[in-house]
Amino acid sequence: MTAEGEPVYGTVTEQTLNIMHGVTKTLNRARASLNDVVRVQVWLSDMKHFAEFNRAYGSFFHEVYPSRTVTSSTLAFGMDVEIEIQAVNPGNK
Repeated sequence: MTAEGEPVYGTVTEQTLNIMHGVTKTLNRARASLNDVVRVQVWLSDMKHFAEFNRAYGSFFHEVYPSRTVTSSTLAFGMDVEIEIQAVNPGNK
């Protein structure tokens, strides 16, 4: 989504990169990072997109990876990727 809340369309790679860059910015505003992510829920419009999604997603994380669930569903606005991330509060570590 844009800062105005509009969907950003494109390839599965482009959608994934856009979402993950947005997540990174949000985490940074909370004084957190992707290292603080403990769980990820991913929805793909079709599981045929998994390999393309996984390549883009994998570029953001290093071993040890957070727990992740991937499912397929019809997504809002005709998008192909939706990602929900849960992170620990770094101040409570």
